[in-house]
Amino acid sequence: MQCPLVKCPLMGCCFMSAKLVFLGIGCLGLVVGVLSVVWPQRSIGLYQWIMERFNWKVAPINEPREIRNTRILGAILTALSLTIFFMILHRL
Repeated sequence: MQCPLVKCPLMGCCFMSAKLVFLGIGCLGLVVGVLSVVWPQRSIGLYQWIMERFNWKVAPINEPREIRNTRILGAILTALSLTIFFMILHRL
């Protein structure tokens, strides 16, 4: 099934085109992924800060394991974001 926005005659001048939405998602994912790989403690702190806004207290049980998992998931997120960039540049 194709996206209905792809057939839009105003696609070239539309601000919220599918290409821009995926580009924004890719940029955000790349920033968060690199942050998680390079500074996992800061990424964990960001998550804890966000959860405190919802009145939740989050603390890791096993700190070294949490840091390792954050780095691994950050690398996966970075790879997925780069895949989004590749798909945007070569497919859309």
